[in-house]
Amino acid sequence: MKRLFILTLCVLALASCHRKASHSREAIALVYDIVSGSDASGAGIMSAHGTPQSSGEIYLAGSPEYTARLAAQFLGCDIFDNVRGRSWSDGLKDFAGETFCCIEDTSYSPYSAFSHTPDSLRELAVRYTLAALDSRCNVSIYDLDGNAAKVPAKMIILSDPWLLLDGKFDIDTLFTLTGASVPVVSPQKLMFDSVLAGPRKAFNVGIICDSSYVGTGIYPELFRRSCVEHDVVGARCTEGSGDLYSFLRSYIDSGNEEPLDAILVDDLSLDMEELSKQLGSIRSFSREESMLYGRYVSPSLEIIGSGSLTMKECYSILRTRSLFTHKIAQPSSRTYVVKPRPWADGLQFLLIPSENVQNQHSTRRY
Repeated sequence: MKRLFILTLCVLALASCHRKASHSREAIALVYDIVSGSDASGAGIMSAHGTPQSSGEIYLAGSPEYTARLAAQFLGCDIFDNVRGRSWSDGLKDFAGETFCCIEDTSYSPYSAFSHTPDSLRELAVRYTLAALDSRCNVSIYDLDGNAAKVPAKMIILSDPWLLLDGKFDIDTLFTLTGASVPVVSPQKLMFDSVLAGPRKAFNVGIICDSSYVGTGIYPELFRRSCVEHDVVGARCTEGSGDLYSFLRSYIDSGNEEPLDAILVDDLSLDMEELSKQLGSIRSFSREESMLYGRYVSPSLEIIGSGSLTMKECYSILRTRSLFTHKIAQPSSRTYVVKPRPWADGLQFLLIPSENVQNQHSTRRY
C-alpha cells in the first residue's frame, strides 16, 4: 500500500512538471547540445569546471565600457570589515588577492544594434560562460588547439543589461541540467530585486543609466519582467541619464507629477556620493533645489546603485561558500577580447588576451 502511494505521488509530480514545462520558456538549442554531449567541447568544459574552486578567478562579460568600470569598482572596494564581514571600511581591500577577468566584447556590442537571429544574443551569453569556465584560451593564429592556459571562473558576472534580458535564463538552464554550481550574478537583477522582491515595494521607480541605453527599451522591459516575477501590479518606471538634477528635470519635463519611491542607478560613471549629496540638498528646505525638485521625491526615497549591490552580493557569495582565494596581494585585473572566429558556424569566437590581440586570430571554439 505504501509503495502504491509513493508511485501515485511520483506520477502526479511528473504530470505537474509536464504542465509547468509546457508553459515555460525553452532554452536555446546550444544548451541542449551541450547537455546531450552533441557539443563535445562545451560538455567537456561543463564537466571539468562546473564546480567553483577558491583558486579560480572572477569573470565579467559584456560591453567593454560597463565591464571595465565594474571591474575598477571591485579593485577599489572597501565596504566590509574583512575579519567579521560586517559593513564598514577597515582600510583593506575587500577582494584582496582576487583576479577580475574582463571578457570585453568589442565585436558584438553595443547589443542594442545586434542584428543576428532573435536567439543570437542568448547564444553569445552561453558562449561567454563557456569561455569563462574553460581552462584554455588562444593567443596566436598558430595555436589552433588552444594550448595556452588560463584560470577557470569561480564566479561569472553578466555585466551588461542585455545579457540579463537575453542569456541568463539559458545559462541558468544549462547549469541546472548539468549540475554546475558556479555563481552567475547580474547587476541589473540585483538592482530590480532590491525594490520589488522585498516586503517594501517601490511602485514609482526612476532608472538612471548611460545615455546610450536610454530609448532602447531594455530597462523598461527588465522592469516589467521583474514585476511579473515578483507579482507586483501597478508599478511603473521612468528612465533617464545624467546626475540626479538632470534626471529629475527630464522627469518633470516629460509631464510626470507623482513623487518617486526609488531611483536605481546603473551608470557606473556616476559618483554615488555626489548623487546622495544632491538628494540631501533637495531635502533641505533652505536650498533652492528643495523648491525645484522636492515634491517629486518621496520622503522614503532611496538611491540604489547596481555597482555596490553587485560588490556586496559577490562578497557575500565568496564568504559564504569559502571561495576567497586568501592570497596576500592587491586585487588585480586582466582583459580578454572577443573577436569573431573566421568561417565559423553560429557565434563561435576568439578569446584573446588583450595584450596579444593585434594581428592575431584563433580557432578555439566556445
